[in-house]
Amino acid sequence: MLEDPSIKLLYQRRLEKNLMHSPCSLHIDVEWQTLKNTLQQAANEALGKRKKRKHKRRLNLWNGDIKNLIENKKKAYLRYLTTRSETDKLEYKV
Repeated sequence: MLEDPSIKLLYQRRLEKNLMHSPCSLHIDVEWQTLKNTLQQAANEALGKRKKRKHKRRLNLWNGDIKNLIENKKKAYLRYLTTRSETDKLEYKV
């Protein structure tokens, strides 16, 4: 987006304006935080923010068969944890 000349110019102007009004400090950590915040603010003003996705994508292949397989796998694992037998371990691994 910064390749677009109008957006690039807007970002540069916002950055110059924000840097002129930002306070100077003798501490490097404070100066770094101020510079970082100024860069972010100028970018937000010129480019805007992207919306974050709130929902994760769901698996389209999910159906009753897969649900049953997962439930059986969990039951086999819990059975193995209680008995610690080799047959239950093999049944869980398969």
